[in-house]
Parts: sequence; C-alpha cells; structure tokens
Amino acid sequence: MRTGYVYKQQELYKTRIETTQNRIDTAASQADKNKFKRDLKKLREQFDEIHLYEEKIHHYADLRQEIDLDDGMKHNYALFGDVLAKIK
Repeated sequence: MRTGYVYKQQELYKTRIETTQNRIDTAASQADKNKFKRDLKKLREQFDEIHLYEEKIHHYADLRQEIDLDDGMKHNYALFGDVLAKIK
C-alpha cells in the first residue's frame, strides 16, 4: 500500500504543488494568481492528509502484525484501527 500507492501519490502532489507555485509566480493577471492560490491551498491540504495517512500505515507496517484469515474480516479489520474504513 505504501510503496504502490501512497509514495507515488505524495510525489504527484509535490510535483503539482511546485508546478502550481511556478504558475503563481509567472501568472500575468491577479485573477489567475488567485485561482492558482486556491488550487495550491487544496493541493497542500491533500498532501498533508496523505502524509498523515502514511504515518499511520507506517506504524502498522512496523508492527509486522500477522493476520489469520480464519479469524474473519471483522476481527482482522479491528487489528488495523483507524487505517481502514469502518465496517457497517
């Protein structure tokens, strides 16, 4: 999960943040700058969110917790706390 998705997504956000910052710096009109600033704010929020998620799954990865499929989904889900969506 971390290497296949989270790290790639973090790099994507970093690239998009840099690109958007460059657009702010080179924008001709104030309207364009304002639009790019809103975009930049949203990208930073998304980057912060995925960074927090990465920290959570890093913790569980370090635990190297084994699961037994015979224990059932609810039991195994509970082992991963707030990293997974709640079961309804």
